[in-house]
Amino acid sequence: MKKNNKFLILFLIIVIFVIILIINKKHLFEIFANISNSFQRTLIDEDRYILILQGLKSTLIISFTSILFGTLIGIALFMLRISKFKVLSTISKIIINVLRGMPITVLLLIFYYVIFGKININPIIVAIITFSLYFSAYTSEIFRGAYLSLNKLQIISSYALGFNKIQTIHYIVLPQILTYIIPVFKNESVSLVKLTSIAGYISIMDLTKASDIIRNRTYEAFFPLIFTALLYYLICYLYIKILNILYKKINPRKEKKYE
Repeated sequence: MKKNNKFLILFLIIVIFVIILIINKKHLFEIFANISNSFQRTLIDEDRYILILQGLKSTLIISFTSILFGTLIGIALFMLRISKFKVLSTISKIIINVLRGMPITVLLLIFYYVIFGKININPIIVAIITFSLYFSAYTSEIFRGAYLSLNKLQIISSYALGFNKIQTIHYIVLPQILTYIIPVFKNESVSLVKLTSIAGYISIMDLTKASDIIRNRTYEAFFPLIFTALLYYLICYLYIKILNILYKKINPRKEKKYE
Protein backbone atom coordinates (compact mmCIF):
# COMPACT_ATOMS: atom_id res chain seq x y z
CA MET A 1 0.00 0.00 0.00
CA LYS A 2 2.79 2.39 0.90
CA LYS A 3 4.58 1.60 -2.37
CA ASN A 4 1.41 2.39 -4.33
CA ASN A 5 1.10 5.73 -2.53
CA LYS A 6 4.71 6.57 -3.37
CA PHE A 7 4.16 5.78 -7.05
CA LEU A 8 0.98 7.85 -7.07
CA ILE A 9 2.73 10.84 -5.51
CA LEU A 10 5.61 10.51 -7.97
CA PHE A 11 3.16 10.31 -10.88
CA LEU A 12 1.34 13.45 -9.70
CA ILE A 13 4.62 15.33 -9.35
CA ILE A 14 5.61 14.36 -12.90
CA VAL A 15 2.19 15.43 -14.26
CA ILE A 16 2.39 18.80 -12.47
CA PHE A 17 5.93 19.31 -13.73
CA VAL A 18 4.89 18.56 -17.35
CA ILE A 19 1.96 20.98 -17.07
CA ILE A 20 4.26 23.70 -15.78
CA LEU A 21 6.64 23.04 -18.67
CA ILE A 22 3.82 23.35 -21.20
CA ILE A 23 2.45 26.57 -19.66
CA ASN A 24 5.85 28.23 -19.29
CA LYS A 25 7.40 26.90 -22.48
CA LYS A 26 8.38 30.35 -23.73
CA HIS A 27 10.02 31.35 -20.46
CA LEU A 28 11.84 28.03 -20.26
CA PHE A 29 13.30 28.55 -23.73
CA GLU A 30 14.53 31.96 -22.59
CA ILE A 31 16.10 30.45 -19.45
CA PHE A 32 17.89 27.74 -21.44
CA ALA A 33 19.05 30.34 -23.96
CA ASN A 34 20.46 32.49 -21.16
CA ILE A 35 22.24 29.49 -19.63
CA SER A 36 23.68 28.57 -23.03
CA ASN A 37 24.90 32.15 -23.60
CA SER A 38 26.38 32.24 -20.09
CA PHE A 39 28.19 28.95 -20.75
CA GLN A 40 29.54 30.35 -24.02
CA ARG A 41 30.82 33.56 -22.43
CA THR A 42 32.19 31.81 -19.35
CA LEU A 43 34.09 28.89 -20.86
CA ILE A 44 34.25 29.09 -24.66
CA ASP A 45 34.89 32.75 -25.52
CA GLU A 46 38.59 33.67 -25.44
CA ASP A 47 39.34 30.05 -24.41
CA ARG A 48 38.43 30.82 -20.81
CA TYR A 49 38.14 27.11 -20.05
CA ILE A 50 41.96 27.15 -19.97
CA LEU A 51 41.78 29.31 -16.84
CA ILE A 52 39.51 26.73 -15.21
CA LEU A 53 41.89 23.90 -16.16
CA GLN A 54 44.86 25.82 -14.74
CA GLY A 55 42.91 26.50 -11.57
CA LEU A 56 41.85 22.85 -11.29
CA LYS A 57 45.46 21.71 -11.69
CA SER A 58 46.68 24.07 -8.93
CA THR A 59 43.85 23.06 -6.59
CA LEU A 60 44.55 19.35 -7.06
CA ILE A 61 48.30 19.78 -6.55
CA ILE A 62 47.91 21.90 -3.41
CA SER A 63 45.12 19.77 -1.91
CA PHE A 64 46.54 16.28 -2.26
CA THR A 65 50.20 17.19 -1.78
CA SER A 66 49.21 18.97 1.44
CA ILE A 67 47.18 15.94 2.57
CA LEU A 68 50.19 13.67 1.94
CA PHE A 69 52.80 15.83 3.67
CA GLY A 70 50.35 16.91 6.36
CA THR A 71 49.72 13.27 7.24
CA LEU A 72 53.45 12.51 7.45
CA ILE A 73 54.14 15.58 9.60
CA GLY A 74 51.10 14.71 11.70
CA ILE A 75 52.52 11.24 12.38
CA ALA A 76 55.80 12.85 13.47
CA LEU A 77 53.97 15.25 15.80
CA PHE A 78 51.94 12.36 17.17
CA MET A 79 55.11 10.39 17.93
CA LEU A 80 56.56 13.40 19.75
CA ARG A 81 53.24 13.95 21.55
CA ILE A 82 53.27 10.47 23.10
CA SER A 83 57.00 10.56 23.75
CA LYS A 84 58.23 9.72 27.25
CA PHE A 85 60.41 12.83 27.09
CA LYS A 86 58.32 15.63 28.54
CA VAL A 87 60.19 18.37 26.64
CA LEU A 88 59.40 16.79 23.24
CA SER A 89 55.80 16.12 24.24
CA THR A 90 55.36 19.74 25.40
CA ILE A 91 56.89 21.17 22.20
CA SER A 92 54.60 19.01 20.10
CA LYS A 93 51.57 20.04 22.15
CA ILE A 94 52.40 23.76 21.74
CA ILE A 95 52.87 23.42 17.97
CA ILE A 96 49.57 21.56 17.61
CA ASN A 97 47.65 24.08 19.72
CA VAL A 98 49.12 27.07 17.84
CA LEU A 99 48.34 25.58 14.43
CA ARG A 100 44.82 24.57 15.42
CA GLY A 101 44.10 27.90 17.10
CA MET A 102 45.17 30.11 14.19
CA PRO A 103 42.86 30.92 11.23
CA ILE A 104 44.20 29.30 8.08
CA THR A 105 43.92 32.56 6.11
CA VAL A 106 46.09 34.41 8.64
CA LEU A 107 48.58 31.52 8.68
CA LEU A 108 48.80 31.54 4.88
CA LEU A 109 49.43 35.31 4.78
CA ILE A 110 52.06 35.05 7.53
CA PHE A 111 53.97 32.41 5.59
CA TYR A 112 53.74 34.32 2.30
CA TYR A 113 54.35 37.91 3.41
CA VAL A 114 56.41 37.45 6.61
CA ILE A 115 58.32 34.15 6.62
CA PHE A 116 58.91 33.91 2.85
CA GLY A 117 58.37 37.61 2.11
CA LYS A 118 61.97 38.31 1.09
CA ILE A 119 62.52 35.01 -0.69
CA ASN A 120 61.70 34.42 -4.35
CA ILE A 121 59.58 31.30 -3.94
CA ASN A 122 56.69 29.82 -5.90
CA PRO A 123 53.39 30.69 -4.13
CA ILE A 124 52.19 27.10 -4.67
CA ILE A 125 55.09 25.83 -2.55
CA VAL A 126 54.17 28.35 0.18
CA ALA A 127 50.56 27.15 0.04
CA ILE A 128 51.61 23.50 0.28
CA ILE A 129 53.83 24.22 3.29
CA THR A 130 51.07 26.20 5.02
CA PHE A 131 48.26 23.73 4.39
CA SER A 132 50.50 20.76 5.24
CA LEU A 133 51.40 22.21 8.62
CA TYR A 134 47.80 23.20 9.31
CA PHE A 135 46.54 19.74 8.38
CA SER A 136 49.29 18.02 10.40
CA ALA A 137 47.93 19.49 13.63
CA TYR A 138 44.60 17.78 13.05
CA THR A 139 45.99 14.47 11.79
CA SER A 140 48.28 14.19 14.81
CA GLU A 141 45.26 14.46 17.08
CA ILE A 142 43.41 11.89 14.98
CA PHE A 143 46.28 9.43 15.41
CA ARG A 144 46.53 10.20 19.12
CA GLY A 145 42.80 9.56 19.57
CA ALA A 146 43.12 6.24 17.75
CA TYR A 147 46.11 5.29 19.88
CA LEU A 148 44.33 6.13 23.15
CA SER A 149 41.23 4.19 22.08
CA LEU A 150 43.24 1.01 21.60
CA ASN A 151 42.89 -1.58 24.36
CA LYS A 152 46.49 -2.29 25.39
CA LEU A 153 45.45 -5.65 26.94
CA GLN A 154 44.89 -6.98 23.42
CA ILE A 155 48.56 -6.42 22.60
CA ILE A 156 49.64 -8.25 25.75
CA SER A 157 47.22 -11.07 24.92
CA SER A 158 48.57 -11.36 21.37
CA TYR A 159 52.09 -11.84 22.70
CA ALA A 160 50.78 -14.49 25.10
CA LEU A 161 49.23 -16.32 22.13
CA GLY A 162 52.58 -16.41 20.35
CA PHE A 163 52.22 -13.44 17.98
CA ASN A 164 55.43 -11.55 17.29
CA LYS A 165 55.58 -7.72 17.12
CA ILE A 166 54.98 -7.47 13.36
CA GLN A 167 52.02 -9.89 13.50
CA THR A 168 50.55 -7.97 16.43
CA ILE A 169 50.76 -4.66 14.54
CA HIS A 170 49.40 -6.23 11.33
CA TYR A 171 46.51 -8.25 12.76
CA ILE A 172 45.63 -6.43 16.01
CA VAL A 173 46.78 -2.83 16.03
CA LEU A 174 46.44 -1.56 12.44
CA PRO A 175 42.88 -2.82 11.69
CA GLN A 176 41.52 -1.19 14.85
CA ILE A 177 43.43 2.08 14.47
CA LEU A 178 42.56 2.48 10.78
CA THR A 179 38.89 1.77 11.54
CA TYR A 180 38.95 4.77 13.86
CA ILE A 181 41.19 6.99 11.72
CA ILE A 182 39.65 6.76 8.23
CA PRO A 183 36.17 8.28 8.91
CA VAL A 184 37.66 11.20 10.85
CA PHE A 185 40.58 11.61 8.44
CA LYS A 186 38.11 11.67 5.55
CA ASN A 187 36.19 14.61 7.04
CA GLU A 188 39.33 16.60 7.86
CA SER A 189 40.94 16.06 4.45
CA VAL A 190 37.76 17.03 2.59
CA SER A 191 37.64 20.19 4.69
CA LEU A 192 41.23 20.90 3.66
CA VAL A 193 40.37 20.54 -0.03
CA LYS A 194 37.68 23.20 0.41
CA LEU A 195 39.98 25.41 2.48
CA THR A 196 42.44 25.60 -0.42
CA SER A 197 39.95 27.94 -2.10
CA ILE A 198 41.71 30.78 -0.22
CA ALA A 199 44.99 30.13 -2.08
CA GLY A 200 44.11 33.02 -4.39
CA TYR A 201 45.01 35.40 -1.55
CA ILE A 202 48.68 34.82 -2.41
CA SER A 203 48.32 35.13 -6.19
CA ILE A 204 47.76 31.46 -6.97
CA MET A 205 45.55 30.60 -9.92
CA ASP A 206 43.35 28.06 -8.14
CA LEU A 207 39.76 27.18 -9.03
CA THR A 208 38.20 30.00 -7.02
CA LYS A 209 40.66 32.58 -8.38
CA ALA A 210 40.01 31.40 -11.94
CA SER A 211 36.25 31.79 -11.53
CA ASP A 212 36.80 35.23 -10.00
CA ILE A 213 38.88 36.34 -13.01
CA ILE A 214 36.22 35.06 -15.42
CA ARG A 215 33.51 36.82 -13.40
CA ASN A 216 35.42 40.12 -13.61
CA ARG A 217 35.83 39.76 -17.37
CA THR A 218 32.29 38.68 -18.21
CA TYR A 219 30.41 40.51 -15.41
CA GLU A 220 28.55 37.26 -14.78
CA ALA A 221 28.62 35.59 -11.39
CA PHE A 222 26.15 32.73 -11.78
CA PHE A 223 27.84 30.29 -14.14
CA PRO A 224 31.50 30.75 -13.07
CA LEU A 225 30.66 30.26 -9.39
CA ILE A 226 28.20 27.39 -9.92
CA PHE A 227 30.62 25.61 -12.25
CA THR A 228 33.45 26.04 -9.72
CA ALA A 229 31.23 24.74 -6.90
CA LEU A 230 30.41 21.64 -8.98
CA LEU A 231 34.10 20.96 -9.61
CA TYR A 232 34.87 21.18 -5.88
CA TYR A 233 31.95 18.84 -5.23
CA LEU A 234 33.24 16.30 -7.77
CA ILE A 235 36.76 16.38 -6.31
CA CYS A 236 35.46 15.81 -2.78
CA TYR A 237 32.93 13.19 -3.91
CA LEU A 238 35.53 11.07 -5.75
CA TYR A 239 37.99 11.39 -2.89
CA ILE A 240 35.35 10.27 -0.37
CA LYS A 241 34.46 7.30 -2.57
CA ILE A 242 38.11 6.18 -2.66
CA LEU A 243 38.39 6.38 1.13
CA ASN A 244 35.07 4.55 1.52
CA ILE A 245 36.40 1.69 -0.62
CA LEU A 246 39.51 1.54 1.57
CA TYR A 247 37.36 1.58 4.71
CA LYS A 248 35.21 -1.30 3.43
CA LYS A 249 38.28 -3.43 2.83
CA ILE A 250 39.54 -2.77 6.33
CA ASN A 251 36.18 -3.13 8.07
CA PRO A 252 33.66 -4.91 5.78
CA ARG A 253 31.13 -5.31 8.63
CA LYS A 254 30.44 -1.55 8.54
CA GLU A 255 30.45 -1.08 4.79
CA LYS A 256 26.93 0.44 4.68
CA LYS A 257 27.46 2.83 7.54
CA TYR A 258 29.70 5.25 5.70
CA GLU A 259 28.12 5.24 2.25
